[in-house]
Amino acid sequence: MKYIINLNVIFDPDSRVLTLKNDIQQSIELSKPATRLLSELISNNRVNLERDDILKNVWEDYGFSPSNASLNNHISELRKAFTNLGISKDIIFTVPRVGFRMDAEIHPIQKAIAEPAPSHEIPTINQGVKISTNDAPAEIGEPKDRGSLYLSLKKHRMLSFVLALLLLLTTLIGMTTLIHTKKESISFLVTHDKCSIYNLNDNKPDKDYTAKIIKEMTEEGIDCSREDLDVFYAEAHPDNDRLRVRLLAACSKIDATRYKNCLNYKTVE
Repeated sequence: MKYIINLNVIFDPDSRVLTLKNDIQQSIELSKPATRLLSELISNNRVNLERDDILKNVWEDYGFSPSNASLNNHISELRKAFTNLGISKDIIFTVPRVGFRMDAEIHPIQKAIAEPAPSHEIPTINQGVKISTNDAPAEIGEPKDRGSLYLSLKKHRMLSFVLALLLLLTTLIGMTTLIHTKKESISFLVTHDKCSIYNLNDNKPDKDYTAKIIKEMTEEGIDCSREDLDVFYAEAHPDNDRLRVRLLAACSKIDATRYKNCLNYKTVE
């Protein structure tokens, strides 16, 4: 079932997508944990949810290891998604010493049966554009308020952000594929269910290092029980020892030398 939030954003749990109601080109794909988290918040709208209950219902019940850090990260992911789609008012609140609460106007979207419009009605496309029934040219109205101009500017900023993100992901995927074709530049670590895990660093990992990678895979929702995946892990300290950048790349295999697609997860701490 889909939901409409604050009469402006449509949430589809099946496709894991948030979409602007009046502009389907503006959409954001959520991670699997963030999708489960938003579904839990919607089911308990305007109710204070304790952290332990959220961790159990969103992570533990699905076989994943819960952690407060992962919960905070995915709360942040949801807040950023709503902000990017034009919901400036914070609808996910932190309840001190308790957990979180969602406070929004939420309506489930029922599937409607389309009926042909009567012939005497004038069809309308969006706001300010009217299709005439005679030979007169269509009338195009001016934007109704400053909100329309603000939304247009946000759309352009969002488009620039998406293009930059796609460029970054394309670069990361290309680097991962290139590294995979050069077996001497990576080291195989361990097989976890159907996943083969490789280390992109030069260090000699121990059992704790491998366990940490598997834990991070679980927190990101990488499911090794369903699909053969090659998982690549890299860790770097670009400025100093206090800043750490982690990269996970999970690639679906076509055959021994080619991949169908790769999903990249980057974390900066």
